[in-house]
Amino acid sequence: MVAPTGFCIAYYLRMSLQNEFAALRRRLARAGFRLTPQRWTVWAALCEVGGHPTADRLYRRVRASHPMVSRATVYKTLDLLVQVGLVTALPTADGVTRFDPGGPHVNLECVRCGRIEDVQDPQLLASVSRLARRRRFRADRGVVVQGTCARCGGRTADGRRLRTDSKPHEGRKRHG
Repeated sequence: MVAPTGFCIAYYLRMSLQNEFAALRRRLARAGFRLTPQRWTVWAALCEVGGHPTADRLYRRVRASHPMVSRATVYKTLDLLVQVGLVTALPTADGVTRFDPGGPHVNLECVRCGRIEDVQDPQLLASVSRLARRRRFRADRGVVVQGTCARCGGRTADGRRLRTDSKPHEGRKRHG
C-alpha cells in the first residue's frame, strides 16, 4: 500500500469539507434557511473546537479569523442550528449553556469541574426513545446525566478526599 502524499491528504480533506458544506446547506434548506458564509464559519468553528464550547468561546474563535462576524451573529447562528436539530444546547450545572454538534448520545456532566463527556450508548438511547413514545412525549434533546466524574469523585467541595473505606467508625457496631 502506498502512503498518502500531502496532495492526497489535502484532496481528501477538501472533499470532506465540500461534503460537509453540501450536507449543512441541504439541512438548512429543508428547514427554509440559507447557508450564509457567517453560518458556515460558526459551524466550522464549532466542529473544530470540539468538546462542548460556550457561545462566548465560539465567538472568540470565530472572531480570531473573521473579525467582521459579530457576537449577535454567532448567538443567532447557534440558535438556528439548535432549532434545525444540528446542535444541542446543553444547560449545565454552572448555569452556562454549552453547545454539542454531535448526533444522539448521552452526556455525562461533572457538577464539580464542569467537564462533559460524550458516551455512545445506543441501547440507552433506544430505551429513552421507547419511554418517550409510550408517554406520548416528544424528546427534543439527548440524555444529560449530572454527577461527579472519576477525577473529582471522592472529594469534598473544598478538594479534600472523602473517607472511602467501609469500616465502621470507632465505637459503632456494624449490623448484619
